[in-house]
Amino acid sequence: MTRKLRAFVLILALALTLTAFASVAAAESTKTIGICIYSMTADSCVAVVEEAERAAAELGYEIKLLDANADPSTQADQMATFISEKVDAIILNPTDTTSLIPSIQDAIDAGIPVVGVGMEMDQEAMDKLLFFAGADDYMAASVGCQWIAETFNGQEAEVAIITGPAGTDPTNKTTTAYSEALEGTDIVDLGAYDGQFDTSKALSITEDLLVQHPGIKAIYCQDHVMAAGAAEAVIDAGLEGQVTIVASIGMPDYLSYVEDGTITTGVYVPLYKSGYFAVKSLGDYFADNSVEFDRKYYVTPVIATAENAGEVASQTFDFEAAE
Repeated sequence: MTRKLRAFVLILALALTLTAFASVAAAESTKTIGICIYSMTADSCVAVVEEAERAAAELGYEIKLLDANADPSTQADQMATFISEKVDAIILNPTDTTSLIPSIQDAIDAGIPVVGVGMEMDQEAMDKLLFFAGADDYMAASVGCQWIAETFNGQEAEVAIITGPAGTDPTNKTTTAYSEALEGTDIVDLGAYDGQFDTSKALSITEDLLVQHPGIKAIYCQDHVMAAGAAEAVIDAGLEGQVTIVASIGMPDYLSYVEDGTITTGVYVPLYKSGYFAVKSLGDYFADNSVEFDRKYYVTPVIATAENAGEVASQTFDFEAAE
């Protein structure tokens, strides 16, 4: 073998070795994140996934998505699937607040960190998470319900609240904030109604309220999906401008309802951004497993009205550690 040929062979061997090392390094840096989502029929869940995929693309990670279609037993099975597939992390948008505790523990036992987004769970479940990113349900409801109290106190106004599933942690916090906001006022509380985060159910509830309580002045809705149904019922009854709809809004598209007055006042909390925040934070975790996270990260709610809805939509929101 000539000297030139020997040099060429050595260079080729070195190149192949470097390529192999690069391939191994790339494989080690690529992570797979499983997302257990509440239901992809909800636009907010779709947006959470899109934001997670956007962050994953920036980091070179793979996203695997399983849709629980709002069924806790299905979601528990899906958690087990991700554990058996040995994904590197799981992002959990829970279907309920308690039943997934064993699933979260199984993931932890398998060395898989679990991040919660969207709906908070009971404390035992929250304590098992790497961290949670979402909204402070009590704070968001307090902002909206205090607005109602300040606006209608002194008028003996009749008001009601349409909530998500009864008994869940977010709903309990929301109804507590509602009751506390009305304390010390002359506002007449017509009660809480379970709208299941469903537009058609909220519409039906509102139709009944308008018939049974024709003098009703305001309805607080726990989310924008139910607010859309409540607003439609008010418009259909020809009472637009006479019945105030206040709601927690988690998507920028729904600020247009505030801008045109369909929803009188919104408490804007862009929850959908939790998908991006969760994946980016997991990137920090994979880079350094000793990184310490706070238990909860919240987005501070902002009041949106017809006058400032456009400005609110263009604001930059960050998740900050809960105090």
